Amino acid sequence: MNARYDFGRNWSELAARFEQEHLDRACEDLHRLVGDVKDKTFLDIGCGSGLHSAAALRLGAAKVQALDYDTGCVETTRAVLSRFAPEAEWSVERADILDEGSLPSGTFDIVYSWGVLHHTGDMWAAIRNAAGFVGRGGRFGLAIYLKTPLCGLWTVEKRLYSSHRWLRAPVKALFVPAYILARTLRHRDPISFVKNYRARRGMEFLADVDDWLGGYPYQSTSADELETTVEKLGFRTKQRFNVTPGIGLFGTGCGEWCFERIDL
Repeated sequence: MNARYDFGRNWSELAARFEQEHLDRACEDLHRLVGDVKDKTFLDIGCGSGLHSAAALRLGAAKVQALDYDTGCVETTRAVLSRFAPEAEWSVERADILDEGSLPSGTFDIVYSWGVLHHTGDMWAAIRNAAGFVGRGGRFGLAIYLKTPLCGLWTVEKRLYSSHRWLRAPVKALFVPAYILARTLRHRDPISFVKNYRARRGMEFLADVDDWLGGYPYQSTSADELETTVEKLGFRTKQRFNVTPGIGLFGTGCGEWCFERIDL
């Protein structure tokens, strides 16, 4: 797809500035979603910066295999794992979750894909393929954009933003003050929000804005639709977070799920 957003550019610039606090936060977030990973095999689909692959290893995963479509993300993840987990067992490869010929063989105890599969161009096929890597009794940690009334408009915006680099600066220049104003009107503290953003999210605020505005291909779903689809693949919903969507005025957040394989 010519309009595919260049996630790797964003991550490579940020990953060089990762510190221990970012890894600590990633460990907390990963454990919260998928539980204990000690001595488990771990597949990270759409590894991005590699920070959550590093977190899995820090939490005791026996082996991590990380995949990403973007070659920039592949190189960034290798650098991050070489820095934070130099002695651990891991591999990082370029792969397309929609192309079975590029994917590894076998199954894993934990398959993790946070905020990725809705950017593939065929979300449901990507979810089915990813779920196929979960072994018996294994867990599938997943984050997917929630459907809102304004998702159609955001699809158009993201495609234009990804296709035309000259649009990026002016669109960000409009989006950021509007977003800050909206937080202020809701009686939230925008200064503290931006100031503490890196410690809380592990991303710089403006870099995350770039991802929000440019994440294309773009699809979304409701919690009921996702859970019904994944459960039909032989899973049960183990836990879920942040699954109530807003109206989507400033885009949509990701719902988070952990599914457990009950049938293989």
